[in-house]
Amino acid sequence: MYKNTALAEMIRNTAYFLWEQDGRPEGRSFDYWLRAKDMHLRQIAYDKWLAEGAPPDRAEAHWRDAAGEIDNNQ
Repeated sequence: MYKNTALAEMIRNTAYFLWEQDGRPEGRSFDYWLRAKDMHLRQIAYDKWLAEGAPPDRAEAHWRDAAGEIDNNQ
């Protein structure tokens, strides 16, 4: 369970949206959760990178920071 309930809710809502868009296939909830988590990871990393002024040499660091942020909230 996520410590950050707002982030957890966003991931759940995104996973549900993706699942509905694909016609509600059975038995694939974890696949949709992983896709949603990845989408939010990318968004967090991108937002951090933009907030820093989009330096070309810092993209990878923001990617790692975002992954840590999501993983620490589980």
